[in-house]
Amino acid sequence: MGEYVDFKALKAVAAVGVVAARYGVELRRVNASHERGRCPLPSHPAGDEKESFSVNGEKQVWICHSAPCAKGRKGKRGGDVIELVAAMERCTLRDAGLKLAVWFPVAMQLPPPGEQPVGEPAGTLEPEPVPARVEDGGGVAANGYGVFSSLCVWIETQLKNDSLEPFERVSFERVLAKAKVLAKE
Repeated sequence: MGEYVDFKALKAVAAVGVVAARYGVELRRVNASHERGRCPLPSHPAGDEKESFSVNGEKQVWICHSAPCAKGRKGKRGGDVIELVAAMERCTLRDAGLKLAVWFPVAMQLPPPGEQPVGEPAGTLEPEPVPARVEDGGGVAANGYGVFSSLCVWIETQLKNDSLEPFERVSFERVLAKAKVLAKE
């Protein structure tokens, strides 16, 4: 059947605004948590130039306020980052997750016990090795990222690459900031 897709991990690293920008949406800030722009969805009616597409950065969700656009998606007005990719690519949520995993690499883990993917023979997925944690006196890794240390070291290496696309750079920087906050909690 293929690789396990950890939707929760993908949602943690793939900002919906960054993914919208990848599809050419130019968002303008409306308030502290909301941005608006033209709807990029294939179901959006041609000629409708209103800024009906809205992104909530705090909740990491999107919505198109256009009734004809929602009608083209069987009444669905919005969703999370995975649903945005699925709507844009006209693919399944799993395929959208796999696409996001390429754009925003995350360490894919084994599914939780009892949640073996359908059609996947038991025991075919090997767990990722867990790197040793470097502890300082306070119990948080010396670089400030705690349990996210190995991922963040990898991201810092990627940020040194001059050929990153702007959306990739912004995404990596957001993940690093979020990891530092989570490590202190």
